[in-house]
Amino acid sequence: MPYHCDFCSEPAVTWRYPAGSFVAYVVGNIGGESVGDWAACERCHSLIEAENLQALARRAAEKLVGKHPEMKPVKDEVLAAMTTLHESFFAHRLGAALPIQE
Repeated sequence: MPYHCDFCSEPAVTWRYPAGSFVAYVVGNIGGESVGDWAACERCHSLIEAENLQALARRAAEKLVGKHPEMKPVKDEVLAAMTTLHESFFAHRLGAALPIQE
């Protein structure tokens, strides 16, 4: 099964973080939910373990805007949204990272 990093979308994930489900966003009458565990690549795992939320959100926002250059005018809003999302992840994290074995 192919995985991608739930933080930055890199395809090479090596860690899984147990997490409870939570409402990830609500825009108007549309909402999205984060369900269960999160996957992480090596770089994001390092930032999570260091509890460097700012660098983690910045990495995720830069990767997203890099893939979608039309988002450049709202990059500060993307960074704020990533920060909020990652704060929710940390609040709903249920334990230590577990290695993903193929």
